[in-house]
Amino acid sequence: MPRVSVTPTLVRGTLFVALTIWCVFAIAPQVAAEEGAHRVKVRILVGTATMTATLEDNTTARDFAKRLPLTLTLRDFGEAEKVSDALPVRLSVEGAPATDAGAAGDIAYYAPWRNIAFYRGRGPDAAGVVRIGRISSGEEVLNQPGLLQVTITRTE
Repeated sequence: MPRVSVTPTLVRGTLFVALTIWCVFAIAPQVAAEEGAHRVKVRILVGTATMTATLEDNTTARDFAKRLPLTLTLRDFGEAEKVSDALPVRLSVEGAPATDAGAAGDIAYYAPWRNIAFYRGRGPDAAGVVRIGRISSGEEVLNQPGLLQVTITRTE
């Protein structure tokens, strides 16, 4: 049987591998459990109708969630959107993509106007659009023409 020489380098290498394996199995499940931890569920009341949505896990959505509950008046903006008046404060857009285009069911913050957009169709790719949420039910209420008053609250 060949004789194996145990050197300090071999010991350090073995310890490094063991520690790496431990980190993967001890820390990875915790990180996976925390993913989505900032995804806030919201209820959006429109008269007697209700929409539900989940906010994204990004800086802008978290900043928006801090301001809930919030009542907004939405107006038609083209065929694809209902938009609010300007929010009283700017939301953080740190880490947000430079441009985005909303799709039906998206909720977005439009940084240049400080307003919230609810998409009922595909929007144009525009600088300053930051997706902050996704409607999961009741989005057909957005098809009503004219002004809509909405109240957005956390469900959690």
